[in-house]
Amino acid sequence: MKYLLIGLILVSCGPNSFGQQIWKLAKKEQGIEVYVGAVPNSEYVAFKAIMTLKTTENEALKILKDVEKYPEWFAYTESVNLLKQSENEQYFLMETDYPFPFSNECMNYTMTFQRMENEGLKIIVAGTQSKAHCKYSLKKAGGYLLLEPEKEYLKITYYFHSEPSQGIPKGLINPMIYKMPLQTFIALKKKLQP
Repeated sequence: MKYLLIGLILVSCGPNSFGQQIWKLAKKEQGIEVYVGAVPNSEYVAFKAIMTLKTTENEALKILKDVEKYPEWFAYTESVNLLKQSENEQYFLMETDYPFPFSNECMNYTMTFQRMENEGLKIIVAGTQSKAHCKYSLKKAGGYLLLEPEKEYLKITYYFHSEPSQGIPKGLINPMIYKMPLQTFIALKKKLQP
């Protein structure tokens, strides 16, 4: 049952629809707010999680760039393999942990780091069309993390939407999707503020 909440790590979707969505607060806990919102032409909702911590952008980046350690703290992540990286981009294969009776799904992702005009940093995470070496691949996935320094604090926003390929009913995913970013942010908070 716990895994059904998998919020199916259905991570991410189109960053362009972020500003146009209508958001509903799904959970507020430990200084973390998680919202969910409908995505055009999708049965599955997207999520947006927000928290502000007393930390720096550099400290957050150290953790976020170390993708192969995601299974230690990033909710519903079975495995991650870094495929390639450059100064402003990373390519990796992520396997998402799905509940029985469904199989895990994976996808190849690009993670691109873009400095914003307001001095914030946007980390765009996009599923690629390249074939992932696993039994089931997500139909689509994408989103972003936004790091915005505010004096000695850092505001972190995480937006994501994805769609599974196994015909998992939306009624199993949508009501529980908020748990994935909530658990991820709780774990990230512990790493940044031990």
